[in-house]
Amino acid sequence: MAAEFLVSSDVDGTLLGDQRALDAFSHWLEQRRDSIRLVYNSGRSVDSLRQSVSSTTLPEPDAYIGNVGTEIEICAHDRGLDDWPSLKGRWDPDDVRAALEGFPSLEPQPDIFQSPFKVSYFVFDATSEELDGWQAALDQRALAVQLVYSSERDLDVLPQGVNKGSAAAHLADYWRIPSDRVIVCGDSGNDLSMFAQGFYGVVVGNALPELAVLKSSRVYHAQQEFAAGVAEGLEHWISKADKDVTALA
Repeated sequence: MAAEFLVSSDVDGTLLGDQRALDAFSHWLEQRRDSIRLVYNSGRSVDSLRQSVSSTTLPEPDAYIGNVGTEIEICAHDRGLDDWPSLKGRWDPDDVRAALEGFPSLEPQPDIFQSPFKVSYFVFDATSEELDGWQAALDQRALAVQLVYSSERDLDVLPQGVNKGSAAAHLADYWRIPSDRVIVCGDSGNDLSMFAQGFYGVVVGNALPELAVLKSSRVYHAQQEFAAGVAEGLEHWISKADKDVTALA
């Protein structure tokens, strides 16, 4: 059975953060499970996300996208997709670290937050000039990488073209779900790439300024926070899709 919608949602600060709202969202989703494929799309690893599903009332998803889009796991297969990530140039995490080791403001995150396709740092209140300088240092080594900065604290270096948004698009193609049936939900800067794909989007009411400033006819800004905001936004886009189908009938 093909689901009508693919919902790709961030977890921390988006679905997690208000237990009552999460419980209500879980009930809301249960009534619509036949028409929605749920994907958790997070900066955390798939293993960490799986632990959260086990220890909270997060609904079981159909797939996980972890480590800022660098890993995809289909729950029915219980393993990652063999063709992801798709590298478009030279990626070498050791070379990334070497290129950035001369910048004292960059503090490497603990090993548990690193992965084969993500190098992560803590850096507070980074400026655009600093981001440009780090990118230039990486470019000098001919590395095909991109920088993702979020929450005024977390800097992730990823392979070029691999992020939360491209991973969600890859999964939609894998499931043959058209882009106008994909809804993405988030609260912070590392979710921006999901909204850049042209999908319908939901920005929760507690979103950080880096996401709250988005303006687009395809972006719904929820009044409610956390999972309640996700449900509010999904209701908006699903209702609109139903009206569009009725108008075409």
